[in-house]
Amino acid sequence: MRPAAAMNDADRPRDPRTSGRRLIDLVASGERRRRLRLVQWLIATLVYAGTAMLLLAGVHQGWMCAASVHAWMGFIAAVQLASYIALRSGWSERSRDPSLTIWQLGLGVVAVNWGYLICGPMRTSALFPLMVIFAFGAFALRWRQIAMLTAFAVASLVAAVALRTVHPEWATSEHVVDPFRVDVNNVLMILVVLPALAVIAARLSSLRQKLRDQRTALGAALAQVERLAVSDELTGLPNRRSMQAELERSIATSERGIAPFCVGILDIDHFKAVNDELGHAAGDAVLRNVACLGREQMRGTDVLGRWGGEEFLLVTPGGTDAMTAVLARIRKAVAAGAHPRRRVTLSAGVAVHRAGEDADALLARADRALYRAKHAGRDQVAIDGD
Repeated sequence: MRPAAAMNDADRPRDPRTSGRRLIDLVASGERRRRLRLVQWLIATLVYAGTAMLLLAGVHQGWMCAASVHAWMGFIAAVQLASYIALRSGWSERSRDPSLTIWQLGLGVVAVNWGYLICGPMRTSALFPLMVIFAFGAFALRWRQIAMLTAFAVASLVAAVALRTVHPEWATSEHVVDPFRVDVNNVLMILVVLPALAVIAARLSSLRQKLRDQRTALGAALAQVERLAVSDELTGLPNRRSMQAELERSIATSERGIAPFCVGILDIDHFKAVNDELGHAAGDAVLRNVACLGREQMRGTDVLGRWGGEEFLLVTPGGTDAMTAVLARIRKAVAAGAHPRRRVTLSAGVAVHRAGEDADALLARADRALYRAKHAGRDQVAIDGD
């Protein structure tokens, strides 16, 4: 006996699931879009097959002409075989209509109206597959194409009625049909058509759900982009661009005489030492802590944003008394807060907006006040003009 390692592929037992998958790939293709087109082709083929069985039953009972039914079946077989070869080989993908939708639906209309022509007393039920044809059209056709398909279906039906009037022998032999049997035939045709419609409806529902999910995901992504456009990613506070817009709004309000306002530039004392001694991760943690503690101490009308690096910008309505009160609360909370391995303090420079002053001039005065606070020993507030 040969050792197991010496067994070749032919000696190993084959997994029936693998063999079945290979067979499916051979018949229906392993490429997802091509397989989907072949599934649609299979649904149409099953509807045609069910219809053919009912037509053969009609021939057996003498309701229809055998030669006409056989010709119809030959036409369907040729059309479906040609469609399968074009879809499975990938030839259809060279065209602008890789699913051959217009081709298949147009010939489907011909087949339905041909069936109407030859079905005799069962001709009404022969029109039921039109529902499947137009349901398929909903996947790929534009409204103009659907309108053209509708016009073609009506015109070909009128032609079938005219031909049936001229050549009644094509349709049926002389036979009295029991109305109950007509009803049974209608029910059977519905049983052929409805499963196909159910599959198509399920796919449309799946596509709608996928579209809703994509719309929800897109909305969330856009909201995230908008949030990132106005927020600082690290601290969650308004970013520099957002604070510049806030300054312009406050200046416009102040110029209209509605309300004065102050700006304060806050700077974390010895922040470079935090980064150098504890690392940038610790520095980021300090920035997040200061942002969180500062946000908790503000009034509803105050706006705090990250200005850049270790600097924050605070905009408050009112005069310096309101600003210094807010700053006192923020500095106290930050000094008492839990920070990585060291105490953290803030220095701040404050300036009140003056009539006719733009944002750059206002910020320059606040920055000079911050410079004074730093050089006076840090951990304090300096007000421009004092």
